[in-house]
Amino acid sequence: MRNRPVSLRFLPLLVLCLLAAPAHAIEFGLVGDFSNLQIPWTTLSPMTGSFSSNNFFEGGSAWITAPLGEDASIKVAYDRDPVLRNSASAAVQFERGLASISVGPYVGFLNSSSESWSAGMAASLRLQWPGVAYVSFSNLGGLAVSLLPIAGDPQAMTELSAGIYVPHAIIAGVVSSKRFNETDSAGNLVSDSLTRYALTVDVFKKDVPYTALFSLGYENRTKYFASSDTTDALGAIVLGVDSTVQLGRPIKLLADFSTGAYVYGLNALQGLGPPSSAFLFSASLGVDVDLAAVSAAPPKKAAAKAEETPSETENAASGEGTGQGGAQATSPGADQAAKSGKEGEAPSAAAAAPEAVPEAGGKPKKNGPGFDAGLGLCYDAMPLTGSTLDWLLAMFYSRGGFWGDLMVPLKGGLSGGAELGLYYMTVSIGGTDFNLVDLPLLAKLAYSVGKVKLEGLAGLYAMGSFSGSASPVMMAGIDGGLRLYLGGLYAEGSYVFGLGSMPSFPRYGLGYSLKIK
Repeated sequence: MRNRPVSLRFLPLLVLCLLAAPAHAIEFGLVGDFSNLQIPWTTLSPMTGSFSSNNFFEGGSAWITAPLGEDASIKVAYDRDPVLRNSASAAVQFERGLASISVGPYVGFLNSSSESWSAGMAASLRLQWPGVAYVSFSNLGGLAVSLLPIAGDPQAMTELSAGIYVPHAIIAGVVSSKRFNETDSAGNLVSDSLTRYALTVDVFKKDVPYTALFSLGYENRTKYFASSDTTDALGAIVLGVDSTVQLGRPIKLLADFSTGAYVYGLNALQGLGPPSSAFLFSASLGVDVDLAAVSAAPPKKAAAKAEETPSETENAASGEGTGQGGAQATSPGADQAAKSGKEGEAPSAAAAAPEAVPEAGGKPKKNGPGFDAGLGLCYDAMPLTGSTLDWLLAMFYSRGGFWGDLMVPLKGGLSGGAELGLYYMTVSIGGTDFNLVDLPLLAKLAYSVGKVKLEGLAGLYAMGSFSGSASPVMMAGIDGGLRLYLGGLYAEGSYVFGLGSMPSFPRYGLGYSLKIK
């Protein structure tokens, strides 16, 4: 394991550049992480039992960014990561046209007794064709995809992503790898690593202060112990949602949640993975503050309105407010009538009616049916039952899925319509793999006030399960509840009244919706 003190020579210079930047131009943020979907740091020998979901991790990150001119900025950051552990970086980023590049020193510290600190390089490159596609590469420390597990520095991260733009979203594929190497008391290598393959959908809409990034991926976590040539490993299918909410002009709320929909043991942990009832997750919450936005110019709408309002000097020159020249002023309707009709004739309804207010995209709004689509996670709290469906006992599993609806405006802020959803999950119970499918078909009545909307939902809820060794099971119930929106983000709660063999239970959900009309 090599240290690179030469790369640290530039660290004081970068920090001085940050301190020299104007205070009003600085942007800073803080995020806290909490999870139980990782292999513990302190483990220096193979596990002797099943993987436990009680190994909680508290981490997070903090950063501060300042401009260094028109096309450059500097960012100093601290991170506490489940694999990379404690690290700090100071990088300068240059952005010009279709490319951006970032480079600077990267330091790990207070991570293990064998390596009190280490140093490397943080670098990234992004090439993009705005509105069409992009590709990016980033690397921290050594190269995490080295052929030999001991190669490079103790800490390393490599990530490659590429995406394409579609209406209101960016669809991307991501491949990343993290690694941390240390030695036990006998000097034998212990290597902790995480490899991730994911498909992400970054949903956004112009002039809406909410964004959401949905992800579906596979993660492989391993910990290799050279002393016994043993590898503890976990495989996981992970669903996640990452959202940002603009709170005023300078403040942005950051939230991220992902859950292991299906987690199982590999290598030495084969058959010793977490129980199917375990709830494995990773969550974060933070804030980003941009001080430059505090002193920025007023919004465009306010500026445009100010331009349309004549100043007192202009009013005085035209005679308004003084009685001079007032007779020359005519209303738009009267002027239109003078141009298109006889003198003294009232303007036509078409001439007097105001024009349709265009939307952000330039098209006039239409008072017709609207289509929504949503993505999210839902939770079914199934009670204990004595029925033959014992595989549903004490069920509290997460499901990922989507829904779509058709809503028709009624009166004022009221609208009504119908929704069809599909939620899916695979889970192993008692050694049998089950595929669980939820199919809600609901009638909806909604009331909107600005960006806040409340929906009432009621209708049929169907649940099906099937496996390779058991007969398919179908159940049905009546579902009724509420969904509350804040912009595109929503939270919902309902209760399912079971019919026949289906028990009754409450349901909860979180997600993001987007209008697609």
